[in-house]
Amino acid sequence: MMKVIQAEVFLVVLEEGSVAAAARQLGRSRTTISSVLSSFEDELAVTLFERSGNELAATPIAWAIKPDCIRLLQSARQIEQRCQQQRSGIESTLRIARDDALPERFWRETMTALKQQFPLTGISVYLAPPQELPELVDWQSVDLAFGLAQQNEPHESLQFRPLGGLRVMMVTGPEHALCRLPLVHDDDLQQYTQVTTAYLQDDLLVPQLSGASNYLALTQFELIRDAVISGAGWSRLPQPVIMEQLKNEQLRVLKHPGALNWQSYQLICEQGYAMGRVASWLEQQVVRYLTQFG
Repeated sequence: MMKVIQAEVFLVVLEEGSVAAAARQLGRSRTTISSVLSSFEDELAVTLFERSGNELAATPIAWAIKPDCIRLLQSARQIEQRCQQQRSGIESTLRIARDDALPERFWRETMTALKQQFPLTGISVYLAPPQELPELVDWQSVDLAFGLAQQNEPHESLQFRPLGGLRVMMVTGPEHALCRLPLVHDDDLQQYTQVTTAYLQDDLLVPQLSGASNYLALTQFELIRDAVISGAGWSRLPQPVIMEQLKNEQLRVLKHPGALNWQSYQLICEQGYAMGRVASWLEQQVVRYLTQFG
């Protein structure tokens, strides 16, 4: 059966053009290199090099199998690297669900840095409303979830780990009628559309309502934000996704007693879940980002 060392020796001899040069590069004796090369030819039942004294000339079949041997060597090295990675506590794959309470720019930069730090780990990321995250972990659809804490039914099998706090702000566009009121009451809110979160509950799409009898429900905070900017209504939105819009006065905080609230941002995993190095690194990046809002 073909061995990796045979392909490696073959490629070095092919590149160097002699057994002696290959032996020097690989740090082995010429006898060992010749023996491995001969066994490779016997294994394949072909002649890879025409020999004339100390000179070697590669045959056409040698050049033909060169790309395959390179791929074989690369695959073998990747197998070893993946196994070494597993032995050192680096996950081979990691499935993540998250909401969009933290800006897309943060996640884009974090995922790029993660792949640079752990290039062999396969990462899958699923975007979902925060209300759906516990079920995704509970069903083992994902390994971890990151999102705003919700008042979900208790899950004995899950762990909810607070990572930091975020302000959730009650906002509208600057031209909305609610912005002109010196003080906004709950009765005022009832007169206008609340743009809120939509999520799946028992296979039905339902809205998360708070203080409004009419609503527009969307599945992402950024979609909700853009709808509010366009004048669709008022909403409660996490600070990170509206900072720029507040600064540019595309959005304004309502003068309502409950306009500013703190909400926990959390990591969700199964009870007893063993955090590997990739998951721990990602958790640290989220915690570091959240400290600016603490």
